Amino acid sequence: MSLHLWDKLRRKGLRGSLRILRERFLYRHWVLLVLERDLADPLPQLRRLDEASWPSITLTAQRLPALRRHFSAYLPTINDLLKQKGVTGFANLDREGHAACMAWVSERDYYDRHLYRCWVRLPETCIYQFAGEVARPYRSRGLPLVMMKAVWAHYRALGFTHSRALVSCSNPPSLAIHARLGFREIGESVHVYCLFGCLHLSRSERYAGRRLPAPRPRAVIGGAV
Repeated sequence: MSLHLWDKLRRKGLRGSLRILRERFLYRHWVLLVLERDLADPLPQLRRLDEASWPSITLTAQRLPALRRHFSAYLPTINDLLKQKGVTGFANLDREGHAACMAWVSERDYYDRHLYRCWVRLPETCIYQFAGEVARPYRSRGLPLVMMKAVWAHYRALGFTHSRALVSCSNPPSLAIHARLGFREIGESVHVYCLFGCLHLSRSERYAGRRLPAPRPRAVIGGAV
């Protein structure tokens, strides 16, 4: 049993541990919303952070030391992502040169072989962003907007017009962040089923109505992201 899994079991208690074990080894079902954002849409204002204090970098093998303090558990996956064509990682550094947040982008149809084991099909001039993460000491400061502002500008300059993301319905914080960042539903979801921890099946589904929580009215993103 991995140290990461053992730590989760310790924190969740008996009932939570049984649920984790069931989902890990027997059966799990994800419902993922397909969200989309026009890269030309105006960005929310950000006043709490000085963007210059969080320099943006493109992740390469030479940049891996910057990830070791806060993202060491992700390094095996990151090494694999660096080998994939059309996939690029981005990060913002703190004052000590450590990565405070990261996100990955694919410029083409992407097969997620690390978590959901499903295909993400992209329209022309659309990117797919995934694996966004903010280090625990830097959460609730507005870093997702600082990071994505630079990423979206980069891809606009390359001729891309939209960005897509898959977000699990069981992850309310991530759904709320995407809503505040201007992502909208396109009426499509992906159901992913995992049996015995190794057999993955997926299907797409169209739906009507709204599943994304309505963003709270606010002009400034900072303390809640």
